[in-house]
Amino acid sequence: MASQNNKTISAVETTLDILAALEKREPVGLSDLASHLDIPTSTVFIHLNTLVQRDYVVKESGQYRRSFRFLELGGSVRQRLDIGRLLRNKVEELSRETGEIAGAGIEENGQRVILYRSSGGKAAGDEIPIGNHTEMHWTSLGKVILAHLPVEKRNEIVADHGLPKGTDNTLSSRSDLEAALKRVRDQGYAIDDEEHLRGVRGVAVPIFNDEQEVMVSLGITGPRDRFTSRYMANLLEILRYTKNEIEVRSQYYEYSTIDG
Repeated sequence: MASQNNKTISAVETTLDILAALEKREPVGLSDLASHLDIPTSTVFIHLNTLVQRDYVVKESGQYRRSFRFLELGGSVRQRLDIGRLLRNKVEELSRETGEIAGAGIEENGQRVILYRSSGGKAAGDEIPIGNHTEMHWTSLGKVILAHLPVEKRNEIVADHGLPKGTDNTLSSRSDLEAALKRVRDQGYAIDDEEHLRGVRGVAVPIFNDEQEVMVSLGITGPRDRFTSRYMANLLEILRYTKNEIEVRSQYYEYSTIDG
C-alpha cells in the first residue's frame, strides 16, 4: 500500500503538466496542446478553462498562454528572498558595528523563532542557535512582536502556551503582560531585563510591512553589566536607524517586483 506521503491528486498533476507544457510551447492551441500531452482534448479544455477563469491563463484568438499572474506570484517569492537576504546582512552589520549579539526573530506557532543571528567581537551571553523556539513573552524579540499582533492572535498564543517563567523576572500574569505590551507599543521597542536568562539583557524593535503589520523583530542582546540604560539607549538608536532602512528597502523590493 502506498504511504500517505506518496498520495497525490491527479487533477492537480494534470493542471501542472499543462502549465509546464505552456511554458515551452505558448501560445498554443487546444488541439496541439492536447496532442503534445497525450491527454483528451475535453480534459485539457476543462483545465485550461478553469485557469482562464482564475486569470492564470489568457486565451487570445484560440491560442493559450500563461498570464502575468505568475509574474506576481514569482515576484512575491523573490521579494521574500530579497528581504531575507537584506535582513541577514543587516543582522551581521549590527553585530560588527556594536560588537554584540544581534538577531532577528519571527513568530511561529505562538513562539519566538530565531531567523538570523550574528556575534560581534565583544559578544558575551547566551549561545542560542538559529531556529531556536522559545516563549514570546520571555525575550525582547518575542515581546515586540507579541505587542503588535492582533488582539485575537495574542489571546490565542497566551491561551495555548500560558505564561511560564524563565527567570524570576519573567512576566507571569496577564495584567502585567498587557501593561508591558502597551508600553512596548507606546515606546516602539521592547526590553528583556533578564526575563529569559539570568545575566542577559536585550532590546528589540519591530519591522513592519507597508500595511503596518509586524513581519519580524530585530534586536541586540548582551551581558547585564554592560547593558546599562545609557548603553541600551545608544543601541536602540542604531536599531531604529536599521529598522527604518529595512522597512524602506522592503517596500522598494515590493514596488520593483511590480514594475518588473
